[in-house]
Amino acid sequence: MKKNLLKQPVFFLMLLLTVACRQSPELHEGSSAVVDPVDNAAQPTVVYLVRHAEKETVDLQDQNPGLSAKGFARAEALGNLLKEQPIGALYATKYIRTQHTLKPLSDSLSLEILQYEANDFVGLKERVLRNHQGQTVVVAGHSNTLLPILEAFGAKRPVPDISEQEYDYLFKVTLAPDGKATVETDHYSVNP
Repeated sequence: MKKNLLKQPVFFLMLLLTVACRQSPELHEGSSAVVDPVDNAAQPTVVYLVRHAEKETVDLQDQNPGLSAKGFARAEALGNLLKEQPIGALYATKYIRTQHTLKPLSDSLSLEILQYEANDFVGLKERVLRNHQGQTVVVAGHSNTLLPILEAFGAKRPVPDISEQEYDYLFKVTLAPDGKATVETDHYSVNP
């Protein structure tokens, strides 16, 4: 009688183990099960680069002006243009005009605007790839920094320079997992 009672739990345990093993994913030697279906290292990293929107020019001595009325309208237009993108991070320099350019997007996506050093192009690239690889990022810069940032990410300059009067460029740098960079150039306008 005791032997039969002991055999039942052992049989039941073996039956459970057999069923459980059949329901687990089949693994081959050297392979592993996927826990997270999204491997960011295998996804391209997308970086949108924009110059800050039009700045206030009332006080020419002001080294840190905010945006003009047209600049605020352009910032809203940028926010509306990119708000449907799967943006993981926003970067701006310490200057008010770059931060205000990303503010509508920051508000609509509930994302903090991260600060970077305006002339540390390689540092920005390293930070983006370390913290946001496989994600989409928006960077607001300046007329004299956008093209060096593009080059730091490995893309070729699509235009020779950006003048002080040009605020409408929107560059999309796509970094493939193998490190190859491509750039698309577009323009965006202020809504009437």
